[in-house]
Order: sequence, then C-alpha cells, then structure tokens
Amino acid sequence: MESEKSKNELRISRRDFLKVSAITAAAAAAGYAASKNFVFDIFSPPVDEEQLQPGYQYSYAPNMCGICSSVCDILVNVEQKGNYIRAIEIDGNPLSTLNYGKLCARGRSGTLITYNKDRLKKPLIRTGPKGTWAFKEAEWDEAIQYILQKFQELNVQPWEMVLGGGAIPCANYRPEFIPFTFASQIPTIAGSPMQPCLFGEHLGMNLTIGTFDIHGDELADDFQHSSLIVIWGNNGNPAGIFVNKGSRLGKGLANDAFVIVLDPRQSEAASKADLWIPVKPGSDLAIAMGLIKYLIDNNYYDDYFVRYHTNAPFLVYQENGVYVPYTANYEDGTVQAFYVYDEISQSIVQVPPYTNTNMYSVDGKTIRPALRVQNLATPDGKQLITVFQALEQAVSQFTIDYVTQIADVDKSLIEEFYFRVGTMRPIDIATGQKGQEGSYTTMWRKAIGIIMALTGNIDVRGGWIYSGDHREGAIQLFQTYNSMVNSGQVKPGILIQRPQVLMSVPVLNLPGQMMQYVATALAYCNPSFWQHGHPAVWCAYNNTLTSQGLKPAAAFSLFPDTGVYEAMQGQVQWNGQPYNIKVIMTCCVNPAKNMQESEWKQILQNAFVIMIDIFPTDTALYADVILPDATYIEREEPITSRGATPDSGYRRRWQAIPRVYPYTIPELDLFVLLSYKLGFFEQYITWMANSVGLPADQLLQAMQKEMMPFVQYLEKYGTYPRWGEFVGKAFADVQSQIIAQQLNTTPDDVLSKLRTEGVITVKTFEDYVQNNERIPWNIPAGLPTGRIEIYSTILYYYVIKNFGYDPTWDPILAYVPPNWNAGYAVTPGQFVQPQPPYNDPTFKPTPPEMFYIEFKIPPIAYTFTTNVPTLEAITSNSYHTNIYQFAWINKETAQRLGINEGDWIAIISKLNGAKLIVRAHLTEWIRPDTIGVPEPWGQNNPALTYSTRSLKNFGNRAVTSIWPQSYDPLTGHRMAQQFTVLVRKATPDEISEYTQLAQVQTPDTLPSQENIPGNYTT
Repeated sequence: MESEKSKNELRISRRDFLKVSAITAAAAAAGYAASKNFVFDIFSPPVDEEQLQPGYQYSYAPNMCGICSSVCDILVNVEQKGNYIRAIEIDGNPLSTLNYGKLCARGRSGTLITYNKDRLKKPLIRTGPKGTWAFKEAEWDEAIQYILQKFQELNVQPWEMVLGGGAIPCANYRPEFIPFTFASQIPTIAGSPMQPCLFGEHLGMNLTIGTFDIHGDELADDFQHSSLIVIWGNNGNPAGIFVNKGSRLGKGLANDAFVIVLDPRQSEAASKADLWIPVKPGSDLAIAMGLIKYLIDNNYYDDYFVRYHTNAPFLVYQENGVYVPYTANYEDGTVQAFYVYDEISQSIVQVPPYTNTNMYSVDGKTIRPALRVQNLATPDGKQLITVFQALEQAVSQFTIDYVTQIADVDKSLIEEFYFRVGTMRPIDIATGQKGQEGSYTTMWRKAIGIIMALTGNIDVRGGWIYSGDHREGAIQLFQTYNSMVNSGQVKPGILIQRPQVLMSVPVLNLPGQMMQYVATALAYCNPSFWQHGHPAVWCAYNNTLTSQGLKPAAAFSLFPDTGVYEAMQGQVQWNGQPYNIKVIMTCCVNPAKNMQESEWKQILQNAFVIMIDIFPTDTALYADVILPDATYIEREEPITSRGATPDSGYRRRWQAIPRVYPYTIPELDLFVLLSYKLGFFEQYITWMANSVGLPADQLLQAMQKEMMPFVQYLEKYGTYPRWGEFVGKAFADVQSQIIAQQLNTTPDDVLSKLRTEGVITVKTFEDYVQNNERIPWNIPAGLPTGRIEIYSTILYYYVIKNFGYDPTWDPILAYVPPNWNAGYAVTPGQFVQPQPPYNDPTFKPTPPEMFYIEFKIPPIAYTFTTNVPTLEAITSNSYHTNIYQFAWINKETAQRLGINEGDWIAIISKLNGAKLIVRAHLTEWIRPDTIGVPEPWGQNNPALTYSTRSLKNFGNRAVTSIWPQSYDPLTGHRMAQQFTVLVRKATPDEISEYTQLAQVQTPDTLPSQENIPGNYTT
C-alpha cells in the first residue's frame, strides 16, 4: 500500500499540467485558431477563466475513461482542502492522439458514477425469491465463505461455471480476464454486448484485414484526412458515439470531407451528412455487392494494391460448389505455396504461403500476378480462375437497377454513392457500425472490407489505419515466423497451420484474427487444452448440433452466450454426458438486459449467480451474492497500450481520489484475491505474465509482495484500503523496467512521465511509414497468408473444413438474403426457408406490419449509464425525451394506424410473438415501412433511481426481449433485425404490466438507503 504522501505526488497540479501540455498543444491550437479566423496573441496576459475557491488546491490525475470501450484518455480534476478531497470534473487529455482532448457527455459525467447514491457499497447476500430485491448486508469474509460453501454444496466443476463479462472487461481487461479462465480452468466466457457487437457486426471485416477489435483498439478511422466518409448502419459509432471516432469525424467535417450516411433513420450521423440514403432494412449486403461490381466494371479499383497486397490473384477451382485454393502441399497436407499466373513468364508459379506481397515467387523472381486468367486448368482438369474473377462472378447480378429495387431508394442516390466511392480518394467507410441485422451481416461487413481493399484504402492516410499496438503485434509475429523458418524449426506455411509459430508469441500480443484463432481453435474449443477435457459450452453446443445433422450455432466466435441457455435446458452434451451449467459469475455486465432477456432471466433464475458491479443493474434481481466494485477513477491499474490510435506507446489509469466507500474492491484486485482463495493464485499470475510477454517470476514476486498488506488489512478491518491497487502496482513495477529499457531511461522516469502527462508516445504513424512498417505494404497482415484476404483462409481451412459449406461463411462472398421471419433466426442450427413474400429480396411490408431496427443514442453507452443523473436528465429533457426514449415511427404511417405523438404502442415480433411496449415519436426522419427503437431502456429494478424514471416512456422489457431465440451459425449473434413486427396501440392492461417495478422485500438494503456514509477525506 502506498503512503498518503506518495499518492498525492501522483497527481499533477492544474497549473503544472497546463505548462506541460502548452508546448504540445500550442501549434495545434494556433492552427485551429487560424482556420477559424481567431485572433491569437501568445504574448497576451494569462486569464484564468475558472473561479477557484480560495484555500483549495486543484490538481489533475491522468486516467482512462471506463464508461465505454472507446477508453478515452482523460484528466480527473480534483479539489482538496485539508483532509477533504473530491473529484469535481473530468476533461479529455489534450496530449492524447486517441481522443484529442475531446470527451462526450458520458465521459464528463463520470464523477456522478462515483458519487452516485445507487452505488453498491457493501457485499449483499440474497434472502428472498429471485426476481425481487431481497438481500442482507454482509462482510467480505462472510460473502466469500458463502460462495465457497455453495461451490462445495453444488459440487461445482470448472466447466459448470460461466464468466460473464461485457464491453468494459473486453476493452480494458482482456490481459486479466482471459488468463483467469485459463488458470481457473473455466472454459466459458459469455460476453455482452460483445456477442452482438464484435462478432455479429465485425467478423467479416476482421477476416478481410486481420483485426479483432476494430472499434476499440486495433484500427483508427483516419477521417481527418479523408475526402469521402461513409457511415453505414444504424447510427454508426462516430455519432453513436465513440469519441475516438467522433473527434476524428469532426476534424473530417472541418476539412470539408464529403459525408454519406446509409441508414433507414435520419440519425445524428445522418444529420451531418451531405447525402443521406434511407435504405431499406436488409438491403445493405445487396448495396455493397453492387458497389463491388461497379468498382470492378468501371476499373475504379487500385490495381497495384489488389494485385500485390491481397490474395485476389490466387488461383482457385470449384469443388462441391465451393471455390478451393490451388496450392502446393507438403506430405502432411498443409499448404506449401499458393499458385498464381505470372504475366511476365506467362506461366503458373508458386508464391510464398505467408508474406505481405505477391511481387515475388517462392524462388525470389519478380512476377506480375494476373487478376484475370483464361483457359487454365489443374493437371486433373479442374478449371482455374483467380479469386478476383470469382469475386466478379459473385456480384455479377447486382446491377444498379436491381440494387435500387432491393434498397427501395431513388436510383440517383445509389448512382451518386457508387460514383463518389469509385472516384474520390482517400475514403473511409466507418468501422464500428451499429446493427447485427441478420445472418447476412458477416457477408455485408466482409463486402465493406473488400471495398476498402479494392480502393487501396488500407493503412493509408484518410483510410483505415492500424493502431500502433496492433502493428507492434504484427511485427512481432512476422519476426517470429521468419526466425523459426530460417532456423528450421518450422517449414514455411500459412499461420493457422503453423501453431508452433502462433504459440511462440504471447497470445494477447498476437494481432487481431491470429489472437482470435488461437483463443477459439487452440484454446476454448480445444478439449485437450483443458485439464478436464471440456471445451467452452458454445463449442460443445456446436458439437451437439452437428451430431444431429444441423449447422453449428457459433462456428467461429469468441465469448458468445451461445449454448448457455440450452445447457440449462439439458440440450447440450459432451462425451455422452449432459454439459451442466451451475454458476454464473458476472463482472461489469448486465445479461438480464444486454443479452436475450427471456432466456437469460431463466438462466439467472436457475443458476447460482455471483455479480461484481458498481450499480444494482437488473441482473442484481437474480444475483445470489453481490460484490461491490470500485469506479475507474478510484482504481490504479497496469500500464497499457494506447488504444485505437495510429501511434504506439503507453498510458495508465492513475487513482484520482481515495475510494469513497470502504467496502468496494477494484475488480482486478478482487479476481486475484479470488484466485488466492480458490487455490490457483500462482497459475493465474503466470498466465497473466505469459499472455502479454512479461517475466512470470518477476510478476509473481511483485504480486506476492504487493498483495499481502492488502490481504492483511482486509482480514484485520473487514474493509479495503482506500488508496492503491496491488495488481496495478505489481504490474507497473515490472512493466516500467521493461519500458525503461526500451526507451533507454529509468523506471521512475517512465512512471513520472505517465503520472504527469498520462500518455507516452513511442512511435507515430509517420515513424512507421518512414521505417517501412505499413500493413500490408511492408509487413504481413494478421491473417494466415499475410495478405489482405479477399478469400478468407480461416473460413475455408477452419470453418468449412470443420462444418461444411454455408453461404453465411462463403470464403469469398455470397449473397445471403434477409430471410425475413425465417432462416437461422427460428431454431438453432436449422435453416427455415422463408415463405412468400418474405423470400423476395424486394419485399416491403405494409403497415401495421413493419421492419424493425434498433439504434444507439449518443448520451448512453450501455444500460448501466442510464442510471447516471446527468445522462438521464439529457435524455428526458424537453424534446429529447421523444427522440431518445420513444420509438420512432413515420408520421404518415402513424396517422394511418391512428397513433399520435406520445401514445403507448405495442411492437410485436411476427417471428416469436415477443413484444415491446413503448411510447411513439412521430417524425418524417424514418422510412414509412420501418419502426426504430432506442436500445438502452427497459430497466425495472427499483434500486435504480434514475434508470427506472424511463418507465413512464419505455416499458420494463429491454430490446433484447424481442430478439430471436436462435443464433447466427457462424458468429452466434442474435439476428436482432431479421424479423418484421406488427405495430398497434397498446392496451391499458399492457401498459400497466409493462410499467411495473420489481418488488422490494428489504428496503433497508437498497443502495440509496444504505447507511454507509461516503468518506471524502484523505
């Protein structure tokens, strides 16, 4: 534990920080002022615009926002007088190249999470029926002993536990959470909103460019240098809002970029657009495939990039309806080389299996690989074409006229969109789109990745730029591969067939898709990886379904909730035995609302539930034990990377204030303490070290040293020390030594730089360009072949080889229709043919039947932020209420249905009869055939003072309650918009039912009523 003096030294005074940042910010500020015609006099007398209270000290503590997975760099403004200390304001860090000093309303409201009266302040143990608020307060020792007792009573095995973690753990704590599962032998993580976010939305892009978390930490949309910006989806993240993207979007707008938005609703993003195209829901893939056809037909593609840095020239042949790579293979069947046709020698030649360029054959000769070939065949007579030609075939039917019919918009809008994408450079199609619409989503996102590749906008200014952290991982992987090949340890090959190479790089240092492949194929879905022989439940469920002749429910995914509900119903088998789920332990996630609500309430009802959180979310109504977490400004954590910025470097979350409530424990400390109590402490620390390449012996020694005083304090006083975090301290001690060696400085200097400025930049994107370290221009992408993959080798060599072919995972591109009220949205693993008229891609419903979409609103990140008073006030103020808390319906449609502004309406799924009850907002800013519903509402836990205020406008069911009870067979996402709905006025009984709060049996334990005073003194 650190002394009070040392803790105070971690903060920098407001005046000193301004001095530090002045030099960096001055040039940018002057440029901005000049662009706005401001008078800027650097020699004018300083003016303090803030009126500070006399006798108080004001300081900044660098930190990282913990509200969403943008994880912006922030400064926590702290005031102190004598023993009084309090965080009063949060600003963006102006030294950050992630969010450029910008911050959204959510980020600025962070202090009102810390000082929120509804915070969980003490451990709670259930005393009454699930679904109600019925708890008693407990000491930490009592709560932990109760958990251990229940584990023993239930005879819990590791595979019978599910660790639930959402976007916050994913964005902030992958280096700690994934090792926890490895060390504890718990093979299942159920992520939310990760499951309907990362994979349902982004896998297609990731398979094409080699990333994993494109919106959080691996890719930067370089909007500020774009000529054309395309935002495609339901209020895409630049406006939805992700500040690291929104700040760049603002710069792009200031630089006169042309903005096109494709969205059925005129969202915040669309309001900034030069061209809004109100496309029909379900038409996105057709539009994207038509755009690919347009680019190829009109020679608007980047010939050099496509020829040399993608696998478009690879030769393929058809076998059983699937295009198969034409390869030279080793005796063990693994790929030795790919074949291309060389236009120089006019012959078929071999190119290396893993590299960044097709410029050289395996024997080192310069070649010009053809994008189109004629009259070529394999020795056994199979016709050969290139991947590029196969792509041409896949999109051949999508003429502008046909696309216009499907999209149901004016032809001129599609023509202008296509022309601008074809002729303007550079372009950026915004990543982080919103909406996991249906089973076509992966092909749609894959098509977007292909468009960016065809136009050469990969790792260039104004396009998609890989983050510094991702790039460092790609460089490390490339160097490891070369070293192992050159030393004879492995033969050249594609990476997924060279696990020795992948396992020689720390798993969480691997770039993007290679990390996902190792985690999915070699760990979570590999029974041999686990001592008990049980893979993750979603992998066991895949096996159960395929053994019945059905398709899988998550063929290539990571942390879906697939199979958890089915296991609870006795429908999942492993080795002939039921795969049981007995315990759910959630951290910073609200599966009662964020995941499929009706299923997860049953799961939580029938499992022993441990909940770690800051707020009493709706999941708390089903928790058996609740453990209170600390907020992010009360934590002091390991040094981490810079996030989704093109620069590489380091940053750290520094504790700004002492923990307000003495019973709260930071989650990283808590997980290590749990490992200590459960007997796998050393394994956990070793896995954490090995997963990121730290010396395990040093980290273990540091952790043991730092942990014991905290353990002793907890045992002696029953509360937790209010300053410090032993996990963060141990990590930082080891990390700072390694970073100091890298930067040729001292560990103290590293920590001093981080505590005064918040960030350290090691390399900028310009440095990487100068050093010839662009992907894939100079170094391979994080994909099996190292090229940008028009043809996905993961989909062929892993998914198709294991599960057979399906258009959902075509390795090149296939048209997957919307399959309204059918397809894979009905029953897991089973494709249901859509009936007329739902089988027609041009189908349009007639109200009261309508298309259904969900949309993200800027003031709210995830459901827990609805309980922040300022954010609740924004969304319920004046006209904002109608925009942010009501369902959007077109005025003319509403008039025909007899619906007026503010009427309660029922939105009923035609697929499964589930319904939402919500008020209606009438507007012209949405298509007449579409109803749009804001995502974050539906809470009914009376412990949530602010969230439940929305019940007067939005019923007590979340949007997830209307989702299909089935899964996309590739990613496990819920196809949340692959159905139509019926819309009508709600009945009085429905309104009454859907505006009820849960019952309270122990009002004295409601967090707002707990008599545990906050302590704001040092």
